[in-house]
Amino acid sequence: MVNDSFGTLPRRSERVLLRIPIRVEGKDLLGNPFAENTYTQVVNRSGGLIVVSHPLEPGTVIKITNIKSKVLCSFQVVTRAMRSLSGIPEWGVKCLEPTLDIWGIRFPTRAEEPPRAQLVYVLLECPACSSREMAPLTAQQYRNLAAESSLPRPCPKCSATKDWKCAVIEAEVEEVLPGAPDDSASWSTSGGGAEKRRHRRMAVKLPLGVKLPDGREEAGTTENVSKSGLCFACNLEMQVGDRVYVSVGLNDPTEQRDIPARVMWRRPDQDKGRAFYGVMLEGPE
Repeated sequence: MVNDSFGTLPRRSERVLLRIPIRVEGKDLLGNPFAENTYTQVVNRSGGLIVVSHPLEPGTVIKITNIKSKVLCSFQVVTRAMRSLSGIPEWGVKCLEPTLDIWGIRFPTRAEEPPRAQLVYVLLECPACSSREMAPLTAQQYRNLAAESSLPRPCPKCSATKDWKCAVIEAEVEEVLPGAPDDSASWSTSGGGAEKRRHRRMAVKLPLGVKLPDGREEAGTTENVSKSGLCFACNLEMQVGDRVYVSVGLNDPTEQRDIPARVMWRRPDQDKGRAFYGVMLEGPE
């Protein structure tokens, strides 16, 4: 069964909204061979969502190369996304060789996750070998990470315990694929882009509450965060420039406060009525 949230098979690991420069090779809908340098929009352990301008046939096997790591892997095209985050056709793909670790990110299986009800998923990076892992952290582990800016964890590649840090997910596409759209271009010209570039973004999935001025509200999780803003998916209808109120973190709900924020960009998700939003925090009123 297709998961319409980003057009791949049902997820067996947490997704990461991450642009990884890739080269895609295969045959298009008409059987013509093609090769295209492009990028991912979303990745997880079993596949991802990729941007490809050539028309593809679901079921077709294509080759994807991570341009930076040079890892080559076979994928099967699952479906075309009904809505595009980039404005270019996007395709859900299933990895046929998961042991190759093409994304350079370790996604723990559900069996490896701590047996706790509340987990915070954080993309961590080993400072010694640059290995990355979408790590499920307990609330206390996340608090320790936030307080110390690092978290001691065993590194499979280093075969030693290292002080892992939050991985920065700023777009690396532009340096490999000149002319590719940058997320910062979606921010308002009134300083949003500059603000976003000053504050590094990290893939952290924290509990989130979103409230509109008319009282409507929704609970969810963040997709990524920075000192000045958040990205999240939401069913509430908002437009660029709208004022919203967000509460983020692991505090007791009675201790959380609504922080005013401004919607800087909006991109439709695959689920009807749902969209990804980027908001800039405006500070307490």
